[in-house]
Amino acid sequence: MNVLSVSPSSLRELGEMLLDAMGLSPSQKKWVADALMHGALSGHPGQGQGFDKLPRMWQRIQAKTIDLHARVETRAQGSTWALWEAHNGLGIQVAAQAMEAAVEQAKEQGMGAVFVRGSTHLSSAGFHALLAAEKGLLGLCMTNAGPEMAPWGGTTPILGTNPWGMAVPTTGPFPLLLDIALTQSGKGMVRWHQEQGLPIPTHWAFAPDGSTTDDPTQALAGTLVPIGEYKGVGLSFMTDVLCGVLTGAAFGQDCYADPKRHNVGHVLMAIAPERFMARELFYQRLEEFCRQYKSSETMQGVSEVYLPGELEYLRKRERLRQGIPVSSSALEALNQLAQELDVSCQLVMTGTKGQDEGAMRMGSGHTS
Repeated sequence: MNVLSVSPSSLRELGEMLLDAMGLSPSQKKWVADALMHGALSGHPGQGQGFDKLPRMWQRIQAKTIDLHARVETRAQGSTWALWEAHNGLGIQVAAQAMEAAVEQAKEQGMGAVFVRGSTHLSSAGFHALLAAEKGLLGLCMTNAGPEMAPWGGTTPILGTNPWGMAVPTTGPFPLLLDIALTQSGKGMVRWHQEQGLPIPTHWAFAPDGSTTDDPTQALAGTLVPIGEYKGVGLSFMTDVLCGVLTGAAFGQDCYADPKRHNVGHVLMAIAPERFMARELFYQRLEEFCRQYKSSETMQGVSEVYLPGELEYLRKRERLRQGIPVSSSALEALNQLAQELDVSCQLVMTGTKGQDEGAMRMGSGHTS
């Protein structure tokens, strides 16, 4: 697959112009652009967490699956928790505001949690967990998703990838971050391999009959392999209990099933470490734990072990210098969206050392 390197600032500019044309408010535009930039800087382009989400987002706005004017309603609350009804609101904004509310609860009470129903896709769970870490708190984000995984030993998709994001503030250059789906891979990465005409690793997905496969087409028709075999299935099940059953959101096969109400459920939590011990002591203990972790002897051929979030930090730093990889198919989809929304913008291409190497006029189809 042809992958081009794009200037981060020009990619964000294009994204913000498209979001403006879609009718997002300034605050909505910022939340979405921040979340998609996080995905573009830290993830694999095949995971689809970057600005290539915008065409699908526009489809959902047009179909009124996402209501940009929805008002979040508090249905129940206590001193450390709340239950929100999102009314098909913009999932990225809803989850971000839920984490902000959880952070305020945690500052007052030590812990805070906001449970959400009636929402839509929130983008990266790790992005929302980091919102707490940026304020010096531990953050947890969980969400359910559409059915792509079968029960262990089954072949019918019942469970979602049901991602988790966990973030911990540190005194170092980056927060600790665990940002995972509960499957070995996602369908986005399978499609990435399919577009390149490449086989997939056999531990990513099952064929429709439950057999292992390296064929992306069979994998897309089948189900995803859970992390940790039956343990991943159990984690996904319990995540749906918290995000779906408990909140009143959809769960299992019902999540995303109704085109008029995806009814996604989220759980956003924040913990204030200074309520447990002096913040300085917390950081000292955390640093010692990280030191022990990094001191591990390595396997043959391995030069270093990495902390959770360290590889993403290094990837982000490199892409800010050298550019963000975007597939040619994603760029074409963004170009078509720009034409549809009557948006015109220069997208700057970069070389291996980050120098500008030309520009692509998005919205007109011309390259200079």
